[in-house]
Amino acid sequence: MKRPLLVLAAALALATQAAAQGWTVQAAAGRAVHDPVSARVGSTSASLGLSYDGAARWGYVSGGVAVQGEGPGWGAAGLGGWIPAAQFGAVQAGVNTALQGYVFGPTGPNEAGQGGSVQLQPSLAWRGGVMTATLRSGLSAAADRISDAAELRVFLDSDARLAASVADGVEIGAGARLVSGEGGRWPYAGATAEVRRPWGGGWAYAGRWLDTDHPDPATAWGAGVRLRVIRATEVQASVRQEPFDPVYWSTPRRTWSVQLSRSLGRGSRRGAMAAPRIATGVAVFRIARAKAASAPSVVGAFTGWAPVPMQAEGDAWVARIPVAPGLHHYVFRTASGEVVVPDGVQTVDDGFGGRSAVLVVP
Repeated sequence: MKRPLLVLAAALALATQAAAQGWTVQAAAGRAVHDPVSARVGSTSASLGLSYDGAARWGYVSGGVAVQGEGPGWGAAGLGGWIPAAQFGAVQAGVNTALQGYVFGPTGPNEAGQGGSVQLQPSLAWRGGVMTATLRSGLSAAADRISDAAELRVFLDSDARLAASVADGVEIGAGARLVSGEGGRWPYAGATAEVRRPWGGGWAYAGRWLDTDHPDPATAWGAGVRLRVIRATEVQASVRQEPFDPVYWSTPRRTWSVQLSRSLGRGSRRGAMAAPRIATGVAVFRIARAKAASAPSVVGAFTGWAPVPMQAEGDAWVARIPVAPGLHHYVFRTASGEVVVPDGVQTVDDGFGGRSAVLVVP
């Protein structure tokens, strides 16, 4: 139990230091019910975590303890993101990376263990109008040690996804995945939907592992809602069914959770950058200088995804960029490299784990 408690203490310590970096602290409670062949095992747990979800990178540290049932205490941490490599018109090439680790137990009949996983997937992403498409294929590996038994699993993990913004704040998507390794091939197909509103939003997904000998249940599904209760604070609730995953060897389970999260510090600049005005074929982008000490840039389809620095005009940073009629994707990039989009505009998945704003020119 000492290691999970140390992770909890680290999360609390990082929360203070991360206040200027735009991280989010979460407190959650939930229940997981496992269905092994011989018995039905459930546990209720409480957890605390600290996470960062940026335009091209993410990270987290979290830990939890069982408050009911036979579940172990646990701790986990991870980091990853998108590394851009080249741009070919509307297609961008890069590499998706992820590194995660965990430790758990012992509690009651549960043994202590630890493990981790790594992903390194070259990828292509395409943007066009309200559509985005991504294709990734590369290494997924996971290692576990429980008591004195250790195991390493290595796979070729490939997936493709197509998403569309069908209305303001509404996005649907479909995808397929194929995991190939020494033990066989595991195909998967599924669909997603997400709604974003100023007060919160919701999401849902459903899919199925298509190999004929996949352990029951082979169907995955989940749904959740989030509600903004006060500024920078949200309440979230979700329920999921998670089948066996060939990479992580996770046992089938059903879970529910309720979470309270709060954004920290000044790192999140959403809302500090206004939507552009359109005048005679020119988009005028404006940011208050009080919100950005150094000159930010505008990056979008109409700039060839090359940054266009904004210029100081009075108390604002301003950029005037010619734009053709149609639908364009864009973002703001700060001097520190942070990528942000303004509040109150339509956004789409950028294919790299973040969002792009949508500009419609009549």
